[in-house]
Amino acid sequence: MIQIREAAGVEEILLTEEIQLAAWGFSEREIAPHSALVASQHSGALVALAWAGDEAVGFVWGFPAYKDGRVWMHSHQMAVKPEWQGRGVALALKRFQRAWALEHGYDLVTWTFDPLLTKNARLNLGKLGAWAGTYYSDFYGLRTGLYAGIPADRLLVTWELNDERVRRRLEHIPPPPEPEGEPLNRTRGEGLGLIPEEVCQPEAERVYLEVPPDLEALKASDMKLAEAWRLHTREAFGRAFERGYRAVELARRGGRVYYQLELT
Repeated sequence: MIQIREAAGVEEILLTEEIQLAAWGFSEREIAPHSALVASQHSGALVALAWAGDEAVGFVWGFPAYKDGRVWMHSHQMAVKPEWQGRGVALALKRFQRAWALEHGYDLVTWTFDPLLTKNARLNLGKLGAWAGTYYSDFYGLRTGLYAGIPADRLLVTWELNDERVRRRLEHIPPPPEPEGEPLNRTRGEGLGLIPEEVCQPEAERVYLEVPPDLEALKASDMKLAEAWRLHTREAFGRAFERGYRAVELARRGGRVYYQLELT
C-alpha cells in the first residue's frame, strides 16, 4: 500500500535525487539538487514522498508562485520510479498535493508537461480534471535522459482545485472519450509510422489533435520523425490557443490518441 507524507528532514529529501535519476535518466547536472528542495520546504514549499513500505518510490515538489496579484502553487516536479509507474502513485501524489494546497490556502496549482507524453496528458487532463491553454517552446532546454533529442516544449497545466469538474474527477475517473468532432490536424499512417501532414484552421467548438501514441518508442525508432511531430504539434497548439481553445481531455480510438480542445 502506498503512503504519502511530507518529507521529514534532509535525509528523506536526499531520496528525491535518486528518484529523479531513475525516473528520467538525467545526467546529475540536470537534476534538482536536494539542497534546493530543502531550502524551498523551509520557505513554505511542499516536498512530499510516496512510500511503499520503507522504500521511497516517488515524490512531488511544489512552491509558492505570485503574479498579477495572485498567489498559487507551482508544482515543479513529480517523479515515480519506473517499476512503480502505472500503479496509481502519481495520482496519489497529486491528490495529496491538492489536499495540502487547500489546507494552506491555495485554490490553484500549475505545472508543465511534455505534450507528446500521452500518459502524462491522460493523468493531468483526464484523471485530475485540469486544462491547458499555454504552450512554451523549448521551455527547459533539457539535453539528457527522457527528454533528450528534441526541444523540451511544454504545456502549462491549470488545476483549479475547487472547480466542479476537478471534484467530479476525484470522485470518479471516466474512461478516455472517443474523438467526435473536427480534426485540428491531418495525418497518414499509424503506430510508429504515423506522419503529420497539415494543421487545420480550427473552427468548431470542439476539435481533435492527433499525436503519436508513444513518444519514447518513436524517438528510439525515428528521431527525425519525433522532431517533426514536435514542430507540428507546436504549430497546432499555438494556432488553437491563439483562437481561445483549451486542451481538456485525452481521447482515444483504438491505438490512436488525440487531444480534445474546446473553445472557452
